[in-house]
Amino acid sequence: MADTATVGQDLEGRILGAVHTGNSVAFEAIKVWADVMKPVMAALPDVTPPLAYDFAVQLAATHRKLAADVLHLGDEITLSQAK
Repeated sequence: MADTATVGQDLEGRILGAVHTGNSVAFEAIKVWADVMKPVMAALPDVTPPLAYDFAVQLAATHRKLAADVLHLGDEITLSQAK
């Protein structure tokens, strides 16, 4: 029987690997979006900074929500084990 620490480390490694993969996919999608938007943004120089800032704010909010959801899930798991 595998000990709890080994199983926990294996699970942690798998989760971190999945998160890394997800981050890589998101980064590539943002790069594609940026490449597509370059000509549009060049045509609208006065609008570029607000659009870029708004996009960055939305992206940060999405990551914060993901982090909060993961922490909430961890709380649920911990609470269920305590019962």
